[in-house]
Amino acid sequence: MKARQPNFLWLGFGLALAYWLAESLMHAFIFGGAGLGAALLGEGDANELWMRLIISGLIIAFGWVAERTLRAERRLSENAARLGRLLGFVDQVTQEVRSAEEEKGSSPLINQPIPPNLMEPTTLLTMPPRNMIAAAGRGDGSGLLSVLPGEQDDISKLARILRELSGHLDTRFNELYALLQLIQEINKGFLLDDVFDRAYETLKSVFPYDRLSVALIEGGGRVVRVRWSRCDDPQMMLPESYAGWMSRGSLGTIIDTGEPRVISDLREYLRAHPESDSTRLMVAEGVRSSLTCPLISMGRAIGFMFFSSREVDTYRHVHVELFKLIAGHLSIVIEKSNLYQQILHEKEKSQALLLNVMPARIAARLGAGETVIAERLPEISILFADIVTFTEFASHHSPERVLDLLQNVFVPLDRLCSLYGVEKIKTIGDEYMAMSVSPGPSSDKHLHRLANFALEALSVVEAMRYPDGTPVRLRIGMHAGPGVAGL
Repeated sequence: MKARQPNFLWLGFGLALAYWLAESLMHAFIFGGAGLGAALLGEGDANELWMRLIISGLIIAFGWVAERTLRAERRLSENAARLGRLLGFVDQVTQEVRSAEEEKGSSPLINQPIPPNLMEPTTLLTMPPRNMIAAAGRGDGSGLLSVLPGEQDDISKLARILRELSGHLDTRFNELYALLQLIQEINKGFLLDDVFDRAYETLKSVFPYDRLSVALIEGGGRVVRVRWSRCDDPQMMLPESYAGWMSRGSLGTIIDTGEPRVISDLREYLRAHPESDSTRLMVAEGVRSSLTCPLISMGRAIGFMFFSSREVDTYRHVHVELFKLIAGHLSIVIEKSNLYQQILHEKEKSQALLLNVMPARIAARLGAGETVIAERLPEISILFADIVTFTEFASHHSPERVLDLLQNVFVPLDRLCSLYGVEKIKTIGDEYMAMSVSPGPSSDKHLHRLANFALEALSVVEAMRYPDGTPVRLRIGMHAGPGVAGL
């Protein structure tokens, strides 16, 4: 007979009652207070009454916590016992199957068909073992091959459940491995296109999709634009750079809830929402179901990730939490890539500004960390050029017209510098300064290069005219000799 287990909750109530009674007796007969009835009700001393209530409540709460803890331990112990019996039974099944394979070349357990209505794996912990272990350990040599009809059904169920559980664990392991591989791969890339391409190749081996797209939110949250899209079919009806208004679609609801949206049949969805232009294009492309995940980084929605399939009901029973995990990590990578691209863009702008005021080789030395640059040049040639009557022109025309003229003159001169191997030093207003350095001692090739540059510069501006029709002319001066250059 199983011993009755104590109930700590009732024990807590009993202890609280005993404490209350002990306090009342002490106040009634020892401390010389009021009668026993008044002491029981705590009359005349409100502080004493509150103290009793608090202590009694703590005792009862302690009993409740102890009871819940004890029950949890009992459940764990029972589940462990059931699992131990199950593992022992599986060992017996494995031994009998191997013996049967050695004797007859096949196993009645392995060859049994698996019905579609599979049992849940959690049923294993509550399934009664009945007489399976006794049948497996029978000493007449028959073992599991000659069990009773009811026991044969239980064995078939167990074999079926073990196969299903094994397949379920394999699927989850493959998904987890693909996710870890995706994280490793996309962290290798900094540019967005590279990150998306890696994600497409990595996830396709595990998750069902024929098309993967990423759209980012722009215009202060008003516009969503397709940033990247890829599928096996080269003809995509919904191209990159396709944009739509957030207020006119259902994407705003996905942002508000933060939960993925599954559309099991896009054709049915289009019939219910004929105004959806993006859905119409997807259906025309052959897409039949989709899963849309919001991309949220640091609590801010930055876009959406679209998994699309050519089959209906592809995403009806998928684990959306795994897709949310993928989208969450990809959101962080997108933010990182955007910042990296902004840094590259700003670096290109600053480099262009730097090249406007100094030669490229000096700018490179500055970028390498040199702070003081000074050179003695034994033989160099210098060119100064300015635009004739430019001051008068600038005083009578708008700044936009003045800058347009300088652009038309100086941009061709920059191209000539690259053509003749001349270094542009700087521009100040309408003045242009360039330099040519001798490649070696007793060589005048630098003079020839700079002279050819000057002649070509004069021919470039021959066709240029001021707004009043006056021709634009350059005044050029050259000089050669030793020099000191520094920054």
